[in-house]
Amino acid sequence: MKFSVIIPVYNGVEYLDRAMESVLGQTHDGSLDVEVILIENGSTDDSAKRCDDYAATYHMVTAFHRGKIGAYAARRLGMEVASGEWLLFLDADDELKTGAVAELDSFLGSCEKDKFPDIIFYNYERLSASGVSLRTFPFVPGRLYEKADKKVFYDTMCQGDLLNPLWNKCVRKELAAASLAEDENIFLNHGEDLLQTAQFLDRAERISYLEKTIYRYRCDNQGLTGKYHEEFLPNQKYAWEKLEAYAKKWEDKPMEYSDMIAERKALTTCIAAKTIVMSDMRRKEISEKLKELFADAFYREYYGRNLPKWASEEDIFYHSIQTCSYPYKMFMRNVLKCRVKAFIKARIRK
Repeated sequence: MKFSVIIPVYNGVEYLDRAMESVLGQTHDGSLDVEVILIENGSTDDSAKRCDDYAATYHMVTAFHRGKIGAYAARRLGMEVASGEWLLFLDADDELKTGAVAELDSFLGSCEKDKFPDIIFYNYERLSASGVSLRTFPFVPGRLYEKADKKVFYDTMCQGDLLNPLWNKCVRKELAAASLAEDENIFLNHGEDLLQTAQFLDRAERISYLEKTIYRYRCDNQGLTGKYHEEFLPNQKYAWEKLEAYAKKWEDKPMEYSDMIAERKALTTCIAAKTIVMSDMRRKEISEKLKELFADAFYREYYGRNLPKWASEEDIFYHSIQTCSYPYKMFMRNVLKCRVKAFIKARIRK
């Protein structure tokens, strides 16, 4: 069996070597057939050169450059050009665990040839907490879910973010190829995993869960301030619209998933507000962006809804500000607190 590891790369030169080492190490004895597809996505650092260096050095590595097309389109390009029967997705700042591909190869080798799963889910851990699985999944390990049994995956997809990441899945190339006709010209950097996973789930005939932790995830801790992304909310709204369309197909009864998805949309509004408040923009820009957010129809519809029970304490805090009597005033006050904390933290580091 041949595996294709698809890695979208955008300004990832700081971590790319570690990611590539983790993949190239999967084939150290030559017993596994693995190709690596690097999709460089309009980087402004040395990522493009580093990708080309790997492609020039290793015969199993190919690098593509398409400008800033977004993470969604970058992964889909990788899906299109992949020659493997099975696709894995790796972010440029994450790593595969030693023996990850061998585990998948062994699992697939134990399957009946006419009963291969279309998707294999597996667990993952934080890079900072090796050996500790990050999630608990409600699936029976090794079981082949077909027909009505797949409902548990639809339930899980709509209830929370357990299944969102694209990188904890091994996907059959045939399934990926079938999904390429959908949304082919969409630029998405946010909500792209949710959308692509929903597409896969909708088309998959058979799904399995491998109870192994084979992916190492780097938590994105930018600190107390970070970049604001103009496309965040439009991207998320598009992804939610698509998920709702799939959810209607998956329901056993009308509106079965409606409240679940509405809670997750409420969480999206919290995150949108939080990223503005905690951004490194000037206070005047933050003020303008908050006012724009408050005027957005999606925000107005969902900001006051209940959050999912699994929402973080930080998100619950921001939700309390959203729903108070003077949200703009309280958000702007919180901007000052964030700046003070960031200043103190920077001084301590020095």
